[in-house]
Amino acid sequence: MQNFSRGMQEALAIWLALLAAVIITFLVLTALSRRGAGGPSWWSRLRKAIRDPEAARERQAKAERTSKEIEELRRYCAEVAVAASRATVMADRRRAEWEAAQRTQEAAWRAFEEAEHGVHRLRRANAFPLTDDDPETRRRHLVRMVNAAHDRGEISAANLADALMHRNGWDPAAHPFAQQLSLRRLIRDRKFHAYQEASEIERQTANAADMAAAAKRSLDDESFDAELRLRKATAIAPERSSPSFLTAPANS
Repeated sequence: MQNFSRGMQEALAIWLALLAAVIITFLVLTALSRRGAGGPSWWSRLRKAIRDPEAARERQAKAERTSKEIEELRRYCAEVAVAASRATVMADRRRAEWEAAQRTQEAAWRAFEEAEHGVHRLRRANAFPLTDDDPETRRRHLVRMVNAAHDRGEISAANLADALMHRNGWDPAAHPFAQQLSLRRLIRDRKFHAYQEASEIERQTANAADMAAAAKRSLDDESFDAELRLRKATAIAPERSSPSFLTAPANS
């Protein structure tokens, strides 16, 4: 108890010394301000500055500007959020288009491989001795063969016209094996051309998907930064506002 009482006395002495130092400093500053300029004391000038209507209007204008900035930032956040949402939809769409192009490319390659295998099989079959037949029979076989291929969509109308008009290497007097081999080569070349076109489309859709994904990431980052700035501005705004008694008129 004696130690506690002694500690309380020492603490009270320290607080009294600090209070006396503050009072003495206040009195000294007041006396110096009155002796130096003969005007109002520094305390009066401070109170006047706080209660000055011009300063109050300036604080009010600053608060209004801050509120306006926050509203503009809120509007910007909403606009960026909408843009980011649209970018997400576009990125998903571009990715779906790319995946579809990949499937088309793979299907075109499989079709080309099947056509290539058909050409190889006919080449091996053509190695056997060929039988003799009538040239008119061969011509009719060519007509039936190319018409059936056109109906199946394996050759175009231009290819059909070339075969019927005996152009671009088509020989109606050739053996049916040779005619069939020419047809399979034509189909194989068309399948390979379709694969090349599908590969080009896949490349373009892949680039579009990458660009859409990059735009989505950029807008997501911008939306996050804007939301963070809005939260900081909203948190700082109450600290900038002044108490109501500071905006009172000077003559109050």
